[in-house]
Amino acid sequence: MPELPEAETIARELATALTGRVLNRPIVVRADVVHGDVRLVTTYDTPSRRDLTIGRPRNDGAPGRVIDVGRRGKRVIVQMEHGARITFALGMTGSVTIEEAGAECAAHTHLRIPIGDGEREVRFCDPRRFGGVWISNGREPDTGRRLRPLGPEPLDVTASEFRRIMRRRRQVKALLMDQQALAGMGNIYCDESLHRAGIHPRTPASELTDGRVAALRRAIRSVLRSAIRFNGSTIMDYRTPGGREGSFQLRHRVYQREGLPCRTCRTPIERITAAGRSTHFCPRCQPPAPN
Repeated sequence: MPELPEAETIARELATALTGRVLNRPIVVRADVVHGDVRLVTTYDTPSRRDLTIGRPRNDGAPGRVIDVGRRGKRVIVQMEHGARITFALGMTGSVTIEEAGAECAAHTHLRIPIGDGEREVRFCDPRRFGGVWISNGREPDTGRRLRPLGPEPLDVTASEFRRIMRRRRQVKALLMDQQALAGMGNIYCDESLHRAGIHPRTPASELTDGRVAALRRAIRSVLRSAIRFNGSTIMDYRTPGGREGSFQLRHRVYQREGLPCRTCRTPIERITAAGRSTHFCPRCQPPAPN
């Protein structure tokens, strides 16, 4: 948490608020959360590049303009003119908000980026610090322990590509949560997708028939699209950049519903551990694979 639907919601809201706007020099509160080319926070209107040290006041140079905001997996990517970009890796507790510049900062706010005339600013907050911010000049790849290569997007992966992914001898939930296998899936949407596909989370992926694999791909796409439509799931403190809560949690069928009746068959939802994570499933709708 946040997962693909939350990252997509954040990216869409930031795109509306920031595209065409100028981002000024960032103010770094906690340096170990910011990575990459710390000199090139923005690009300039002039052809020559000027060094800029994060957090140190400078009065020279024009700031950079946002041309697009997108998403890759659980990452939110702000694309600047001339190729520079700022990548927010949300981790488990990361959030990106737009606040009035004079508003009190929430605890664990690690980065502030003034917008335009400085009356508002983008803020990155991450209490557990499993995420971070990567700043790139666009000519070199973003690298780092938390910016490993990503697998295909669940909403774009082809049927044949998904079948290839599912041939691996791993529990299906563990495989779905592997960001290098499929980018953007996490605990919430794995549980919800597996329930809709009628697959036990500990089933070896390689033992799924082609029909079950196709059903799982359809379930993933359906769940993610629906979650995006409802702005993601607010379980604890997730909010959109404008401060709104998601509402897809009201439509969860299994996640965090231990002991409650399955919305399909009324059997009590059970909780086990799979892929090292607390996992919710319906024992009737998702029976274990036969030995």
